[in-house]
Amino acid sequence: MELLSVGEVAARLGVSPSAVRVWGTRYGLVASARSEGGHRRYTPEDLALLQAVHEAVLSGTDPAAAAAAVRGIETADDVPALPRRRAGAGGTGLAVPGAGREARGLARAAARLDEMRAEDAVLAALRERGTLDAWDDVVRPVLIAAGAHWAATGSGIEIEHLLTQAVTTALIRHAAALPEPPPERPVLLAGGPQEEHVLPLYAARAALAEHGVPSRLLGPRTPMAALATAARRTRSAAVLVWLSRPDEAAADGLAEVAAAHRRVRVLVGGPGWGDVAPGPATAPADLAEAVTVLDRHWRGR
Repeated sequence: MELLSVGEVAARLGVSPSAVRVWGTRYGLVASARSEGGHRRYTPEDLALLQAVHEAVLSGTDPAAAAAAVRGIETADDVPALPRRRAGAGGTGLAVPGAGREARGLARAAARLDEMRAEDAVLAALRERGTLDAWDDVVRPVLIAAGAHWAATGSGIEIEHLLTQAVTTALIRHAAALPEPPPERPVLLAGGPQEEHVLPLYAARAALAEHGVPSRLLGPRTPMAALATAARRTRSAAVLVWLSRPDEAAADGLAEVAAAHRRVRVLVGGPGWGDVAPGPATAPADLAEAVTVLDRHWRGR
């Protein structure tokens, strides 16, 4: 029987690990097994219950009511069809299970298509928490909820678009307000040749700016030959190539980027690299690790 950690369950549900923990402490949806080392682990039945609750909450059911409906069920086959609550006439709701006050406020602003309020909410979180914490605990949960809402209902794509725009602008404003790093040996951030979605790179740029590390964001759909040229021209310390989906052209071009000059280091990030061998590149586990590696390499550590 496969046993899952909190992080593995969170990845399968598309939520943060903290959200899974909150469901346990607040609603009693705890792991029922333990590893040989005594750590709590989730069984397939636990995961099925959490999935049912998560889907119900995304459709508007109160989390406590959804949890109460599944509590005490022993097998995945017994999970009931949970009630879904329709959004009211005032607009589309955007549920963010287990999220904190800041994420809920951002979700409300996005659902109401209030771009300025959403932007201000993100900017306030960035200033209060720092980029990486704000990204993980405030921004990503709402982005995931917006995507899940569209996938489940076929509506609300306008929410996701507005939210992306608000987050992008807030990250630009936050980075611009920080002390300007020295220009030498900047880190280059680029989406792969077919990559349209580079919002995480805006977060990486802001996080690097907080560390005093210079960076240049080349944006989406960057040809690998052009990225290699940019690395040579700037004597870049490192390059981060982002993919949300597999892209063989990006994989094939990594060697050219790595050969741009002797000291450049190439990193890859995003779920698109999961099925593509990174070749000469390093693949950090997440955005926070990527920023740490880029920071250390730029400083020559």
